[in-house]
Amino acid sequence: MPFSSFCSNKGCGVQEPYIDPKTDKVYCSKCDSEITNITYFAKQQMKTIKQFKQKNTNSFAVKCGKCGKTERPKLSNSEVVCGVCGKLLENISEPFRLMLKDRLKTVDKDV
Repeated sequence: MPFSSFCSNKGCGVQEPYIDPKTDKVYCSKCDSEITNITYFAKQQMKTIKQFKQKNTNSFAVKCGKCGKTERPKLSNSEVVCGVCGKLLENISEPFRLMLKDRLKTVDKDV
């Protein structure tokens, strides 16, 4: 059972905060603000049960070589571009680019 706590920032109510294991800081799972009233014992408990922030995974996510963000690419004039900055993705292989063109067309039609 995960550790639960109140958010001390915006009053998000009871939620399941997560701990950053590198800095030992605890953050609200709803507003992502730091919660400062967490004891050492609670932090150790959170580490033991691995109550860390879950990474959001996007299908086909690619790291852009220009802006450095990892996001799902988009099609623009039949070219695969970064989903954040809109620049052409040059750091992907040609077979992957062809697969993205095919899959992104299919996904956009379904939505």
